[in-house]
Amino acid sequence: MKKEGKIVGSIFASLGVLVCLFTLVASTKLQHMKENPDSEAESQIRSSESEMDDVLAELGLDESDASRQEVDFKKTMTHSWVGALLFGIILLGVLLNVPKDSFFTPLIAVVAAGGGAVFCGVGFAFLFVMALIGSLLVMVANLKQ
Repeated sequence: MKKEGKIVGSIFASLGVLVCLFTLVASTKLQHMKENPDSEAESQIRSSESEMDDVLAELGLDESDASRQEVDFKKTMTHSWVGALLFGIILLGVLLNVPKDSFFTPLIAVVAAGGGAVFCGVGFAFLFVMALIGSLLVMVANLKQ
């Protein structure tokens, strides 16, 4: 059970780090494009907004729909940084073998996964929950020893 927990925890923690870093880079680039639009990007934004308005009119939705709200880049970047850090802690906690305190390191990974699932929200929740399951498997296996 310990080996399976390490595999599940490390795979999803590694994926989480990659997803968080990708999200961080993408939100930084999008924020830069929004703050400093060039003429070509500005025309693309206007055309996509007009297309979106046509689609919303056809569907009978107004502009106050949740999909039309502004993206908070600062919040997204904060969640990405914290998520990447917590996934790194989970990865170390799951893979680290400490013979004397074998219960303590998976416990840190479990706390990090639970905190990440709560703090980082829906976007990263699936990866945090899967890493939490792997961390719990390692912790339970260490308790049986």
